[in-house]
Amino acid sequence: MVSEKFKTKNEELRFISLCSDTTFKYLYKNPDTRSWIHRLIQGKFNLNLDGYSLVDTELNTGNHVKDYRLDLRLEKEDVIVIIEMNQNYYDFLEVKNYQYLYRIAGSRFDSGESYSSKPTKLVLFNDFKNPQDPTNKTGNYQFMDPNTQLVIPDIESFEIYLPNFKNVCYDNDIDVSLSLFSQTSYDKMRELTKNPEDLKIIKKLEELAMNEAFLFDYDHEKVMKKTENSIREESYGKGLEKGAKEKQIEIAKAMLAKQIDIKIISECTGLSIAEIQKMEL
Repeated sequence: MVSEKFKTKNEELRFISLCSDTTFKYLYKNPDTRSWIHRLIQGKFNLNLDGYSLVDTELNTGNHVKDYRLDLRLEKEDVIVIIEMNQNYYDFLEVKNYQYLYRIAGSRFDSGESYSSKPTKLVLFNDFKNPQDPTNKTGNYQFMDPNTQLVIPDIESFEIYLPNFKNVCYDNDIDVSLSLFSQTSYDKMRELTKNPEDLKIIKKLEELAMNEAFLFDYDHEKVMKKTENSIREESYGKGLEKGAKEKQIEIAKAMLAKQIDIKIISECTGLSIAEIQKMEL
């Protein structure tokens, strides 16, 4: 549904951020704008996602708009690629991301099978700087078996740190496109780029600003993020001396008390749904 007040006063259009999980996944799940994200990933990592199929996960809600918040899982033959947008950094974010990667990769192998036969890749768009190297723009990481100390070549992650593209030297089309994630107005976006693909994305954001169904979900995500951040800060303040597991449990209990969906709690804490359900008893 398109709001009438936005139709007549273009200057009142709300700014829709590309760094919103809801926005990012809307753009990806829309076949008309998916190629723009593919272009960014290929431009930075030479990872070509053309020909991959977007797989609906069992987490899908059945609600067309709300599904844009869920996982992006792509498959092509024996390869799985997971794409995520991370808005805020917190202490166990990397653990959460990599646990998910390991869980997906591990579930694909029967006993005795070789990892080399079924690659699993994780692509992260991070709206924060790398805590270890704040100047880092991108990273491509492979993982090591802790028992054998051997690199597992077919489990890897690709990471983009979006804030470091805000003031890049604009002589690279991909860097210009990535700089759009850090802007706060449509006018500023248009000042930065003349690329037809970028302009198509900006136009789509303006269309979403007039879509009441999308705005409802967009605002819901913002409220959820604030709630989750508040809970994390409160929990860390009370339990800094506790181990990582104890922190996850404490945060999960606090989120349950606020009646937050169990699936969201599981995503935020890394705890399984079964573990969280036991806390309700």
